[in-house]
Amino acid sequence: MGKTAPEGIEEKTAEVQQNADAHNNRFESDLPAFRSCEERDLPRVMELDREAFFDPWSRETWLRELQNPIAFWLVEEVGRAVVGYAGIWTVAGEAQVMRVAVQKSLRNRGLGYLLTQALVQKAWDEGMDAVTLEVRERNLAAQKVYERCGFTTSGIRPHYYADTDEGAVIMWLYRAGT
Repeated sequence: MGKTAPEGIEEKTAEVQQNADAHNNRFESDLPAFRSCEERDLPRVMELDREAFFDPWSRETWLRELQNPIAFWLVEEVGRAVVGYAGIWTVAGEAQVMRVAVQKSLRNRGLGYLLTQALVQKAWDEGMDAVTLEVRERNLAAQKVYERCGFTTSGIRPHYYADTDEGAVIMWLYRAGT
């Protein structure tokens, strides 16, 4: 099966570049690029992980993830810099989003949307019929990104996050035609 770009990615990529230019913060390259995460990326991925999550993963956890046969991790690069990462586990026709993070200083520029779209496309390329995730109830920005990608809310997991006792919004995206 040939890979296709996520729907609307060209338009969104152009918008990301315009936003960057408008903020007088030009990217070194005009297009974000996505590739599989490799061990050499771990120092930067771990830095982003510490910036984004209260429970950053250890190097050992990341190494296990990169070897996990049901896991797929990708990095998002702008120029030569890793500015984001995301990963899924694929089981029984479903992909579970494990983590998504974008460099804090580059948020709200469309990079999270493009990263999520690339992750969903990977799930479809791997034959998954659905993608699911949990997101903090108070993380409205992330919820909006996921909704723009087509995810819908299916419920709440109360008291899901140990650091705040906050609930998790459960979201699903189903492949067209399934």
